[in-house]
Amino acid sequence: MKKLFFLLTVFVTIDSYAQNLDSLYNFFLYTRGHSDTDLKSVASMSGDYVKCGTGIYNQIKENYSNFSIKQRQILSSFLSRPQTDTSIVTKSGFFRIHFNKSGLHKPAYDLNLLSEALDSVYNYEVNILGYPPPPKDYGGGGDDKYDVYIQNMSGGLYGETRTEDLIGKETYTSYIVIDNDFDRYYTQGINGARVSVAHEFHHAIQVGNYIYRSTDQYYHELSSTAMEEFVFDDINDYYAYIYSYFVNTNRSFSQNSGYNLAVWNIFLKDRFGFEILKRTWELMREERALYAIADAIKEYGSDFKAEFAEFSNWIYFTGYRSKPGKYFEEAENYPVIKPLMSIDFDKPVVSVDINTRPASVNYISFISLVDTLTAILSNSDVTNGVLNPSSELPLTYFLADHDDGGYKWITDKYYSKLVCQSAFLITENSVLNNKLIDSTTVITDEKFPFPQPFNYASDDFIYLPSPRSLSGAADLYVFSVDMDLIYSGELRVFVSDKNLVKWDARDGSGERLSSGVYFYVIKADDETKKGKFVVINE
Repeated sequence: MKKLFFLLTVFVTIDSYAQNLDSLYNFFLYTRGHSDTDLKSVASMSGDYVKCGTGIYNQIKENYSNFSIKQRQILSSFLSRPQTDTSIVTKSGFFRIHFNKSGLHKPAYDLNLLSEALDSVYNYEVNILGYPPPPKDYGGGGDDKYDVYIQNMSGGLYGETRTEDLIGKETYTSYIVIDNDFDRYYTQGINGARVSVAHEFHHAIQVGNYIYRSTDQYYHELSSTAMEEFVFDDINDYYAYIYSYFVNTNRSFSQNSGYNLAVWNIFLKDRFGFEILKRTWELMREERALYAIADAIKEYGSDFKAEFAEFSNWIYFTGYRSKPGKYFEEAENYPVIKPLMSIDFDKPVVSVDINTRPASVNYISFISLVDTLTAILSNSDVTNGVLNPSSELPLTYFLADHDDGGYKWITDKYYSKLVCQSAFLITENSVLNNKLIDSTTVITDEKFPFPQPFNYASDDFIYLPSPRSLSGAADLYVFSVDMDLIYSGELRVFVSDKNLVKWDARDGSGERLSSGVYFYVIKADDETKKGKFVVINE
C-alpha cells in the first residue's frame, strides 16, 4: 500500500488541531512515525490527504511553549536539523543537498537528477515567474546556501519546509526536508522528489518573503501544489488529491486542505496569467488569504463573485464532460463533480431547500425523462469565508416548466427562481444536457442601497454600500431628514463583488422607522460612504 494511503485518508485542518494541544501533539508524532495512538481517536475523518508536513511542523513550533515539559522533551528531538554525513552543492551553487551514504536515510534516487531538479525549480520560480528567492539562513547547514535534507519520512509525507529564524514581521529563514525514496507514493522515485522540491521551494519563498500564517495554511498548500504543476507539467501528482474537492464543493473554500484546490490557481493562471498569483502573496502580507485573492482579482479588472462563478463552471466540465479546447487543459483527467443532490423533475414545479456555506458551490441535478438540468449555485461570501467559514445561508431553489411570476428564463422549457435573504451573494448558472446555458446571470440588485424603497411589508433587510474593512466590520449611522440620529451600531461588512452591510431597518430601540427619507453614513477603517434611502411603513 502506498505511503500516501497509509494515512487512512485522515486529515483535519491544522486550525482544528491547534484548538487541542494533545491532538496536535499526537498527530505530529504520528507523522513522524513515533506514536502508537490510534489517529481516529484524535482526529475526525474528512477524506483529505496530508502530503506536506510544513503546516503541522510549524504549528508545533508556534505552540511549543504551551506543551507540557514531558511533551517538549519529546518534541525537541524532532525540531532540530537532521544529522547527515555528506553534502553536495548543485551546479547553480544555490542549494546544498545533505544526505547519508548508508543506512535508513540513504537516498534511493539519483542525486544528480535531484540536483538538476532543484536548479530547474529555482530557475522557473525565481528567474521566470519573478518570485524573490528565500533569504539566507545565517550559516545554518554550514554556509548560506539553501539547505535540502534527505530523510526517510514517515506518515506518507513527501516533504516539509521548516521555518527557523524570524527575520521580519512574519517571515522566516527555512530549510527543506524531503523523503529519501518515494517508493510507495502516488508519484514514485525521482518524479516524487521533483514535485516535492517544486512544492517545498515555493513554501520557502512564501515564508521567507511574504508571510507564514497558520490560519491560511490551506492557501500555502494550494499555492505550492499548483506550483508543482507549473514547474513539472508532465508529472501531475496533484491528480491524487483533487478528488476530495470535487466531491465536497459545498465545503467552504478555506475548510479544504489546499492540496485538493490546486485547480483554483491553475484556473486563475489561465484567466489572468501568473502575475495575479504573485500579487495575491504580496497582498497576503496584510490580509487573510481569501481577502487577498478577492483584491488581486479586483486589481485585474474582475471580482471574486464573477470569477468564482466561472470557476464553478470550469470544474463541472471535467472527466467525461470535458470539452476539448475549453476550460482546463487537463480536464479529461480530472474527476467528475458530485452533485449535492439529484432530483426527479416532476412538473410543473419542483423546489429544494439547501444551506450554502461561504465561498462554496452547490450543484443540484434535476432529471426528467429527456433532460438533465444542473443548477450551479456559487456563494461568493468572502467575509464569512474568512471569519465564519462554517456558517450557513439558507436558500430555496425552484425549477418550473413555466414562468409563474418572478422566475428567470433558462430555456423555453425551464424557468428558475431563487429565494434567499442574501441573494446578492449567490450566482446561478445552468447546464442542460452537458451544455452551459447561462454563465452570466447574477442574482443581485444593481441599485444601491437595495431594495429601494425598503418596504416592511415585503423586505426584511436593507443593504447599504460600505467601504472595505480589514476587520470585517463597519460603523453605521442613520439620520432623519432633520439630522436626528436614528440608529448607530457596528455591523459586519459582506464582501463579494461589492462591499455591503445588512441592516434590519430598526432604530436604536428596535422599533420600525416611519415612512420617509433617511440618510446614512458608514465608516470603516479610514473610509466613509454616505447616501440616502426611502422607507415605506404602512
